[in-house]
Amino acid sequence: MYMNLAPFTMLCYSVLVSSSIMALSSSNWLIFWLSMEINLLSFIPIILTGSGNQETEAAIKYFLAQALGSSAILVFSTSLWNLESFSFSKLFSLILMVSILLKLGSAPCHFWYPSVMSSISWVSCFVLTTWQKLAPLCAISFFLMQKFSSSFLIFVGSLNAIIGGIMGLNQSKMRSIMAYSSIGHIGWMLSLSSIYMPISSVVYFVVYSMLILPLFFILGLLNIYGLNNLNKTISMAPLLIFVVSILFLSLGGLPPLTGFAPKMMTIFLLVNVNSMFILFLILGSVLNLCFYLNIIMNLMLSSNFNLAQNISLNNMKWVNSFFVFSIVSLLFILLLH
Repeated sequence: MYMNLAPFTMLCYSVLVSSSIMALSSSNWLIFWLSMEINLLSFIPIILTGSGNQETEAAIKYFLAQALGSSAILVFSTSLWNLESFSFSKLFSLILMVSILLKLGSAPCHFWYPSVMSSISWVSCFVLTTWQKLAPLCAISFFLMQKFSSSFLIFVGSLNAIIGGIMGLNQSKMRSIMAYSSIGHIGWMLSLSSIYMPISSVVYFVVYSMLILPLFFILGLLNIYGLNNLNKTISMAPLLIFVVSILFLSLGGLPPLTGFAPKMMTIFLLVNVNSMFILFLILGSVLNLCFYLNIIMNLMLSSNFNLAQNISLNNMKWVNSFFVFSIVSLLFILLLH
């Protein structure tokens, strides 16, 4: 897995973490906007440090989408201070919510997200799917939910789950599949935020991040970007097939694996609020599980046990050592719930 450890890149990572913490600690929208701008400018050089040729296009798409969201946050958050009319306040709050959904990569403002994910390295993908979502998610959970009814955000969460499940069935690139999978999981997090359970949403986010960390590590270390490459590469090691299969099934929420615990928690919390939207969340999760099972079945039926040419023995030593860490982490989290 390619990761640039140059001093400038490490400085960008430090600014990235600091700006997100500053956004989480902000007490007004102006400081939040300033923090998100610093976060945006620090993540673009990280995208450009990848070893591929599509990072420049991805960086431009990411910048345009985030700049649009940031400008909307600045304009409409400051307008809320000056307008006392209730109707305008509701309208501007709605636009402010949509702008944060755009920065989050949530449906119906998700069109830039799979395109950017499919063009960047696995390290940048991990940062984009985890750390970059923390500040917008907390802004929705702690700041904006006081101005909206729970049905609105549950509807947005259900829309994320359905779109992530349906669109993920039609993908052949691993990064695109993981992008739509992330959109589906955003739906569950937003559903928890809609019932004024921000801590539960953060718990779901932490469990999701712990599941995709070993998966992205393996995919990035072996330079796997497509389903065909995945079958040819992973089929050489039965233990690797087992670990990747468990991680995919856990992401799909199959009981009794780790990913089932936060989804069951969400269902228990939503059942007394709006049981109709729970069906859409479960349907989206089942669709996610379908394309995960498709990947696993292709792995199981693959018969190529030859070492891929693009994998060095040094990388294989790292993979073998990471097997133990992945299994121990999965079992430990499984025992917790």
